[in-house]
Amino acid sequence: MARVLLVEDEPNIASIIIFKLKREGHQVSWQANAPAVLTSAVEFKPELILLDSTLPDGDPFLLLAALAAETPVVMLTEFRDAATPQRARARGAVATVEKPFKPTQLARLVAQLTPTTTAAGR
Repeated sequence: MARVLLVEDEPNIASIIIFKLKREGHQVSWQANAPAVLTSAVEFKPELILLDSTLPDGDPFLLLAALAAETPVVMLTEFRDAATPQRARARGAVATVEKPFKPTQLARLVAQLTPTTTAAGR
């Protein structure tokens, strides 16, 4: 089981991700408000952060640079270009996931990136 901080401004997308990750045994904290993300990360102490590449109230790439210094970050993006994943990795993302994605694929990636998630721990 891992602690995962989800930063997603779309409630429908967030609810799907939360449902799947909780079902896989992860503890998930959801933040839709960009200005509160850094405080939330300090308080929740996530082992992985899923960060949307478009937030209406803040620059996700600035958040990424700040967050990735402490915690692995996966950027979720709807952009279908080569520049966004390159930019995300340059700012510290360990991976990018293109929307739309299958919740099962995302759950597998979370399991791969969080060493505390083991078959024995489920």
